[in-house]
Amino acid sequence: MPTLVDTSDHPARDQADLWRHLISSAFGPFHVQPRLPGGFAARLSGRALGPVEAGDVHAPAHAVRRSALQIARDTRECYKLGLVLRGSCVLRQNGRRAVVGAGDVVFYDLTRPVEISFDAHHIFTVVIPHSAVPLPRERLAAFGGTLLGGRARTGRLVSSFLGALAESGAEDDERGAAGPAAGSGTAADPLGGAGDEIYAHHLGGALVELVTGAAGEWLGAPASPSPEGAEMLRAIEEWIEARLHDPSLSPAAIAAAHHISVRQLYRVFAPTGTTVARYVRTRRLEHCRRELGDPFLGTQRIGAIANRWGLPDAAAFSRAFRAAYGQTPSDYRARTTGIRRDG
Repeated sequence: MPTLVDTSDHPARDQADLWRHLISSAFGPFHVQPRLPGGFAARLSGRALGPVEAGDVHAPAHAVRRSALQIARDTRECYKLGLVLRGSCVLRQNGRRAVVGAGDVVFYDLTRPVEISFDAHHIFTVVIPHSAVPLPRERLAAFGGTLLGGRARTGRLVSSFLGALAESGAEDDERGAAGPAAGSGTAADPLGGAGDEIYAHHLGGALVELVTGAAGEWLGAPASPSPEGAEMLRAIEEWIEARLHDPSLSPAAIAAAHHISVRQLYRVFAPTGTTVARYVRTRRLEHCRRELGDPFLGTQRIGAIANRWGLPDAAAFSRAFRAAYGQTPSDYRARTTGIRRDG
């Protein structure tokens, strides 16, 4: 796993400030307060797995806090999981307090205030865009600050999968140390080898499915729509999926095609926890993300991919993609495939 930064390579007086800058750049604005004066020797390695950003963190004792004001300045909408490999932390979010020890996985939401107090630790983290998890955000917001393994059987699968990814990253570091200089890789070479990076987005997709299952098990089943409403919702979703390429697709056009009012259309989508417009945008962006993460489509221009999925305005597409996934389309493609092709 390529090393993004190692503060021990810098003067002790600059280490804490460098770490503050790194954490805010990687995960959004945070207050960072070291527990002890002096140097702050810490290291972050990272790689991209499709929609997921994975990180391996070694750091001394410190506290972090993300306030409502900082959240308001950040356009990224993401969930974060942390698997503690060594040490411990205490995380507070949504009025709950989670004591996280070695082997535990904690889930929290970066769009909600959070406070974390760390002992000296080694933690494997993953950041997942909200749009990648097909669960109502309003319900999932209540999940933040929860230990996955303690509340859901599928949480143990998440823990095992994260552990395997962390172990794989450690093996990459060992191979790098035996050959090229450790940390000499780049974020565009996420798995340390041209063969492996082709499949990285599949690993990320598998992790998203496991997290969705664990969160869904913890949340329980939502209120079910009537059989007629569920059947209409499926029919409308299938109809939309076949027409995502049409830039004129709108709630009014969808409602007219199904001989219902726009108000009725919104009622049909109400049990999903999203609006029809957001659903259309999310499906379009998800198709674009999948194609941008496919190295076999690396010769296609970004604008052509967006246009194919009904997003012809390049500037609007770039803004929407960055808001959903925390990076530009070109940066996402480069990080997931190693291919840099703009336009």
